[in-house]
Amino acid sequence: MKKTILLMTTALGLCLLSLLYAFKPAPDLSKEIMGAWGFTDDAGNETVIIFSDNVISAAVFNKNKKQFRYSSGGTWRLDKDKLIVQCEWNSEDSTKVGKEETEVIAINNQQLHIIGANMICKRLDDGTPGALVGTWIISGNYVQDKVSKRANPFYPRRTMKVLSGKYFQWIAYNVVTKSFIATGGGTYTTANGIYTENIHYFTKTAESVGKSLQFEYAVVNDDWRHKGEKSTGGVLDECWTKRSQFEK
Repeated sequence: MKKTILLMTTALGLCLLSLLYAFKPAPDLSKEIMGAWGFTDDAGNETVIIFSDNVISAAVFNKNKKQFRYSSGGTWRLDKDKLIVQCEWNSEDSTKVGKEETEVIAINNQQLHIIGANMICKRLDDGTPGALVGTWIISGNYVQDKVSKRANPFYPRRTMKVLSGKYFQWIAYNVVTKSFIATGGGTYTTANGIYTENIHYFTKTAESVGKSLQFEYAVVNDDWRHKGEKSTGGVLDECWTKRSQFEK
């Protein structure tokens, strides 16, 4: 009798555990996907994909050869396990700009599986620890410590910088002509008011690849002041504003 009761109790416990597991909330992919993901092929070509706010940016490059291969991106949203991207730029095919593409995805063991493309990317960061995470639009310049804002920084041409916790990409493109203009990116750090970029690819000049550049940074009235010297030489003192401010 005791043995029967013990078996029944064990079975009931297993049943309850099964029910609890069955009703365990599904992981929130919209939170899990945030940050940077990447992989490197046998030829040394690196792919880095950044999910920040509602913007995705992707770049393919070969850092050792100082070669840029490809970039695309735009806004993204999720419908269960479907990643839907509305393209804003594509360095190879401008006819894709303005169109939506859908991919089935899964995230397991710190890996992003893009099913249709048969692609597996490892997590590079989860949106930390950088202090400038987000999507920024260059909106003006500082002259003698006073900001001068541009009249139309968001349309039709925009220069945008997308940052995860450790990775960044800037892109210049035109949403009307659908033209891709330029891009660059790599890794970055923020510490003690200093923003440091380590350049992994740069379309304007390959000579900038491999450089580490330091800038002063401060967030003033929700704008990012970006002050220092350009990779190609010359002083810059820029104002960057969160993209969300232009989409209200």
